[in-house]
Amino acid sequence: MRGALRFGTRLLAALLLLIVLYLIAALGFALLPVSGRPQQAGDEPVVYVCTSLAHADIVLPSRDPLIDWSALFPAVARPDLPAEAYLAFGWGDLRFFRETPDWADVRPAIAFSALAGLNDTALREIAVNPPADDPECVTLNVDRAGRQALIDHIRATVRDTTPAAQDRLEAYYIAKGRYSPLRTCNQWVADGLAAAGQPYARFAPFSFSITWPLGTLRSPPGKS
Repeated sequence: MRGALRFGTRLLAALLLLIVLYLIAALGFALLPVSGRPQQAGDEPVVYVCTSLAHADIVLPSRDPLIDWSALFPAVARPDLPAEAYLAFGWGDLRFFRETPDWADVRPAIAFSALAGLNDTALREIAVNPPADDPECVTLNVDRAGRQALIDHIRATVRDTTPAAQDRLEAYYIAKGRYSPLRTCNQWVADGLAAAGQPYARFAPFSFSITWPLGTLRSPPGKS
């Protein structure tokens, strides 16, 4: 009995140590980000990153000369969508996306299955209003090459462009990769920012891992 108790105590201590090291790593990488590259000046559409307490999205205009979103994702980017609309893209665990619309809906089994990578992942697409005045969105200075990199990042994520679930303004597409503590929804956004030449944290498990690097070179974050 004592041996089992001793083992349980050591296991708990090791788990707590891993959590502390994880948080320290996240803070360190967010405070010491990669600076990105100079962006070429030009009259380009405005791009945003929008965050919540735990999640970040890449938000792009629904009308873009670089891509016909209505051809790639017609479930949401329909021709009747207002020209000024934006499309918010995020990656994550499909079950968690679908079953936890609010924090009150989070259940231990759902969280565990996501962190363990037991479920399919999905690209979520939502049609949103222009996020210029949203305090949770950061306006990005992205040139044409950077915007193309973000588009390529989104396209490369999708495994099947037929929606796994949808309603009028939101759709989920089965995506590549597995969710894990080292590969979170925010890491997916950070990888997109890296491809676009934006400031980013190499390890970005939390939403502050996205906003802090961007905030070092921009006016205070806003949201989409």
